[in-house]
Amino acid sequence: MSEPLASQTRGFLFADLREYTRFVESHGDQAAAELLARYRLLVREVIARFDGAEIRTEGDSFYVVFSSASAAVNGGLALLEAAAAAGGEPGTGAIQVGIGVHAGETAETPEGFVGSAVNLAARICALAGPGELLVSDTVRGLTRTFLAVQFVPHGRRRLKGIAEPVLVYRVLPVTAVAGTTGSGTRARWWPRGHRGPAATVIVLSLALLSAVALLGALTGIGPLGRVAPSSTAEDPAGSSAPSSGDAAVSAKPKPVLTAAEEDLLAKLPAAINVDCASASAAEGSAGGSVSLHCQLPLSAAAGEVWIDEFPSPETLEAAFAEAIARTRATVGDCATTELAHGPWEVPNVRAGNLLCYQDKGAVWLVWTYDSDRILAKARRGGDDWKALHTWWRQTAIFLR
Repeated sequence: MSEPLASQTRGFLFADLREYTRFVESHGDQAAAELLARYRLLVREVIARFDGAEIRTEGDSFYVVFSSASAAVNGGLALLEAAAAAGGEPGTGAIQVGIGVHAGETAETPEGFVGSAVNLAARICALAGPGELLVSDTVRGLTRTFLAVQFVPHGRRRLKGIAEPVLVYRVLPVTAVAGTTGSGTRARWWPRGHRGPAATVIVLSLALLSAVALLGALTGIGPLGRVAPSSTAEDPAGSSAPSSGDAAVSAKPKPVLTAAEEDLLAKLPAAINVDCASASAAEGSAGGSVSLHCQLPLSAAAGEVWIDEFPSPETLEAAFAEAIARTRATVGDCATTELAHGPWEVPNVRAGNLLCYQDKGAVWLVWTYDSDRILAKARRGGDDWKALHTWWRQTAIFLR
């Protein structure tokens, strides 16, 4: 009988470059290659600073192992802050990173680390939007009394290949601790166990967060660049739906999702499921048994998305037919006209129907995933329907 493989609890971090496909399409291969090179250099500098081990890199995806969960969290925060500080010169592209961290015991083999902890970290990374560090409840439990960070609940998620739903949290630096020196006041804070360069990164991040919070208080724009819904925009394809306005951010807490809504949320790509809430009882719902409303960052070509999962193919077909009747759209191609409807298909992946139209200062897309009994609807303010269609083709067309 062979001896059992030795194991050790480690922190596993996965990082992906967000909006990279869109950048390639809009800026070309050469600019994309330069962006990828800058991103890889930045990630490797952070990995070295926190004694991480780069296990695998494929395209814009990094798989990194740290000696502890706290080192992985600190490394993830430092990576986000370094990416934000790097910014982007005109035409070079901003470095937008999504990060997922999990911790657990794995077996180390000649081929690398083996265990479900690695798979779970990769799945959590897929949930992270641009500029987000998401961690499992396991990581929170291991580090919450050791790291001076804030864990913001991100919901209980069903992840592909994982039997049980997983509690996910977003990690943010805490408010700076004020100290006085001389005639002025300064803020000093650093994660326990790290000093020097890491402290500099965190202090800069705290200043950035304070500036964002002040901007939000003055403009009504949220911490991720979202504007709080303040009014109702009439929508011929779905009665009415909340639109992005200039009112102050609502203090209403985010509602808890049902198990069915969590299942639906887990199917959405990371670019969409950043900030979603239940819409099952809202007027903007298309009438499905399970509905979500998602607010997207201002950097996205779409402002809001509604997702409805129907109990049967017949109810889905009826809802889409009603949308066509209300908008009076004729058969056509939404890539070339702003009012049309017709089938779409990605061979061997998914197929459905697509409707595009304009209404009262906004452009809309309504599309179905026929095999999943899902109807989705996206809204963009203004009249740039081509931008909305491009976003749909690159981002929203794929479910997980």
